[in-house]
Amino acid sequence: MNTLIEILAALLLVAGAAVVALAALGVARLPDPFSRMHAAAKAGVAGAGLLLLGAGLAFGTPGAVATTVVAVAFLVLTAPLASHALGRAAYVAGAPLGAASQADALAGVLERRIQDINPARIAAFPPTSRAPFQGEPPMSTLQAFPRQAEAAIREPDTGARNDDVAVPLRRILVCLVGGPAQREAAAQAVDLARSHDAAVLGLSGAGLEPRAWRGPLPLGGTYWSSWLASKSRARMREAAATALAEFQSVAAAHPRVETLARHEEASSQDLVRLLAGQDLVIVPAGAGPHEVESHPGHETAASLAAARIVPVLRVRRRQGTIRGVLLVVGSSPGCGALAAGLLRSGLWSSAPVSILPVGDDRRGVREMVGAQAELLRAHGRRVAVMAPVGLDFEVDELRARLACFDAAVVSCLSTRYGGFFDSIRGCAFETAAETVPLVLLP
Repeated sequence: MNTLIEILAALLLVAGAAVVALAALGVARLPDPFSRMHAAAKAGVAGAGLLLLGAGLAFGTPGAVATTVVAVAFLVLTAPLASHALGRAAYVAGAPLGAASQADALAGVLERRIQDINPARIAAFPPTSRAPFQGEPPMSTLQAFPRQAEAAIREPDTGARNDDVAVPLRRILVCLVGGPAQREAAAQAVDLARSHDAAVLGLSGAGLEPRAWRGPLPLGGTYWSSWLASKSRARMREAAATALAEFQSVAAAHPRVETLARHEEASSQDLVRLLAGQDLVIVPAGAGPHEVESHPGHETAASLAAARIVPVLRVRRRQGTIRGVLLVVGSSPGCGALAAGLLRSGLWSSAPVSILPVGDDRRGVREMVGAQAELLRAHGRRVAVMAPVGLDFEVDELRARLACFDAAVVSCLSTRYGGFFDSIRGCAFETAAETVPLVLLP
């Protein structure tokens, strides 16, 4: 019996040491404080608990065993709470998320002191030797993208009107990815080109990637995965060809507008580089990286806007006359720059602007609403601040309030990233995107 107890104690000690070693490796190698804290919590509970149980069995006395059981129970009760409290404090303080963290489930739930520091949202890709368009000179690089309005926005207010700070639209890129809103997006691009004397580039085939299986594959699964990818690629090529034909038919009806159509099968990473040198990108609503119909937070428009290279206009329905523009201001990152982005874009300069505060009880929302209203009024815009909307709003009521607007300016298309909180609260950004025909993500 003593031999069995000694073997069990040895196994527990070895297992505990292995868990602690793996946790130490995770703390040394994982990219951000949150994942490192996750590894450290495993060492504090599982690793230390196994070591304590092994030590108690090695001593073999009832008092030692009872002491180790109490210590393990104390660790189980306190270590997860301490890890959660430290993680929450790190998030609120603005600790950066790792590049692998594509979603922030606490966006709009907890406040962050520092904004826009997620490395996953920074378009800093390694250079490639292949030109974006084979046989043609590549567009300007990401670093050389001119933003003429930056200096004008930062300069002190000297009474200049919004025409002095707006970037003139000279090059408009419309993504031809197919879907119900594709013709509407192409027509909207041509309308903007006519009114601003701009050139339109219709780009098909870029940004759509076949869905790849990233998990373990069974016997014969490699062939099955390749077959699925080929079928997905064929469907996307068919949708791109249809969208290209629609764009050419819309452009043919307006011969005075300078248009260029091209097909380039580039990845999403290359598509971000192709945005350099454009003044505006127009994307049909619902277009996603793998399929046409996609959740608003996973749309191509959301991905391009997160790169923060060029303003993105999401078109759900073509609008000729803009009667009112809506600014949705909440606590999510980027909401404080919506007014400046609208002024830089030069769009809808004569339309009145209404600001909708979302969760104005959160710190900073009221200040952002007041500052942006003052900025818009200083540039001659008619501004009205609407009654605030809480996080527990009714979707139908909010849609009825937003039905009178033809365009909206938001920082993101959705704050839903899965999890418990998304099941008990609505998303004002999604409601605005599903209700307002045109959505600008500056």
